[in-house]
Amino acid sequence: MSTRFIFLLSLTVLLLLSQLSPSLSKLQNAAAEDDDEDLSFLEEETDAVPHGHGHDHDHDHYPDPDQFDEEFDNEDDLDNYSDLDDSELDSYKEPEIDDKDVVVLKEGNFSDFVTKNKFVMVEFYAPWCGHCQSLAPEYAAAATELKAEGVMLAKVDATEENELAQEYDIQGFPTVYFFVDGVHRPYPGPRNKDGIVTWIKKKIGPGIYNITTVDDAERLLTSETKLVLGFLNSLVGPESEELAAASRLEDEVSFYQTVNPDVAKLFHLDPQAKRPALVMLKKEAEKLSVFDGNFSKSEIAEFVFANKLPLVTIFTRESAPLIFESTIKKQLLLFAISNDSERVVPIFQEAARLFKGKLIFVYVEMDNEDVGKPVSEYFGISGTAPKVLAYTGNDDAKKFVLDGDVTLDKIKAFGEDFIEDKLKPFFKSDPVPESNDGDVKIVVGNNFDEIVLDESKDVLLEIYAPWCGHCQSLEPTYNKLATHLRGIESIVIAKMDGTTNEHPRAKSDGFPTLLFFPAGNKSFDPITVDTDRTVVAFYKFIKKHASIPFKLQKPASTSKAESSDAKDGIESSTRDAKDEL
Repeated sequence: MSTRFIFLLSLTVLLLLSQLSPSLSKLQNAAAEDDDEDLSFLEEETDAVPHGHGHDHDHDHYPDPDQFDEEFDNEDDLDNYSDLDDSELDSYKEPEIDDKDVVVLKEGNFSDFVTKNKFVMVEFYAPWCGHCQSLAPEYAAAATELKAEGVMLAKVDATEENELAQEYDIQGFPTVYFFVDGVHRPYPGPRNKDGIVTWIKKKIGPGIYNITTVDDAERLLTSETKLVLGFLNSLVGPESEELAAASRLEDEVSFYQTVNPDVAKLFHLDPQAKRPALVMLKKEAEKLSVFDGNFSKSEIAEFVFANKLPLVTIFTRESAPLIFESTIKKQLLLFAISNDSERVVPIFQEAARLFKGKLIFVYVEMDNEDVGKPVSEYFGISGTAPKVLAYTGNDDAKKFVLDGDVTLDKIKAFGEDFIEDKLKPFFKSDPVPESNDGDVKIVVGNNFDEIVLDESKDVLLEIYAPWCGHCQSLEPTYNKLATHLRGIESIVIAKMDGTTNEHPRAKSDGFPTLLFFPAGNKSFDPITVDTDRTVVAFYKFIKKHASIPFKLQKPASTSKAESSDAKDGIESSTRDAKDEL
């Protein structure tokens, strides 16, 4: 019985193999044909760009203060709003700053200094770094003020002290660390004197300070730009402990407490008010905010967080960190020229009152060459008419545009829809080309769906930047590829300027980014082209991943040239024979 079973099983396998053999033979023949395909004509006069040597990084996110000098790179001056040439390095001269209280550290004295001094802040900088230059006077002023507190501020030229820079993993400038008993942590606070002083005082002190006299109160009101005062029943006990605990959660605001009714009155609190009471004062359009919640750490911290920013933050290099580092990620940005600011900013401020703690309101002065203009260009805002744009932050970087005039009612409705995720995203786009007959098709935001997402086409898309050197090097190769494939109806070779056009399906991690969208599969993510940047390599990649099979014919001109050469050879031989006769 078992012998008969084995015989039947063997017979069945033989029959199956005989049926599969023709199919396997066809596949082998097809593979052999691909391997034997003559692609030598593709290699003629090709400007090859070696794989892995062509990427200018320019991530698609809100420009931060460390990006304005760098064509919106990641963050800080080495890596998160132009390349530096040697002539700029040679010509730069450091401005004169009174930094007598900033200690210069080198490899020889660094370890001893941060060990022997309990509190040390260290800035790693580069002399040519614009952001370091902006920080320098603020850092020097903070050093002078904190000297009396026993805190030392120091700096290290990371371009000279390479080993120190490597030891502390310095990847951008400026990088600032705070050392306590030789142990360091990054400084995450604002890059200005007040921010540095406030942050350090919180780290070295109790976090809350007593105001006992009217004279002390008057000095504070003159010197502080932003503070919180608690009017308590006692300077010790549960109320003070809750206030101190809340202060440790907030790096940017100074906290004070008092039991003196005359001091409370100076801070716009009713001396007869029920205690504990709390008020926040700022030197901004909204000067006074009164706390009306439960006197607990969490509610006090929420109150301070919601009220510490101005109603409207003017976008500058100095204010940018407050915007980017806020835990409130959603922003409303008003773009307007300086001549329109008196008319539209007050409307924007009034709307901001309705969204405190929910949205950050930012004013971008479009005609400010230093900051406003590059930010406007980044967001695709042109013209001079005031515009309001909503932005989700750097994580997903979605933008939404308010249509029509800037009015309080429109901003209110727009902000509410923004919070509830009811808005349709806005994507930048150049005008759609009037003609698009070239071998390389021009894609913009507004014709992306029509060209790239056409289900009947296999599409290779290059996302480039006009200033990108690697993109420029790739162009001759890319153009030649398109020329060779122009006769194949199912294939489209296309390119899109990634600095002025956007689309949710066109995600780039630098320039150039090459994406392949197979026909019939446009609902799936595109395939990243990871191959050598030669015509042959691109051709093989496309042939491998294309949904629609195709065969590239050898150009007729090449065949004719070979026939002509053969004919010329025959005629030449005939003439030579006649001459010999």
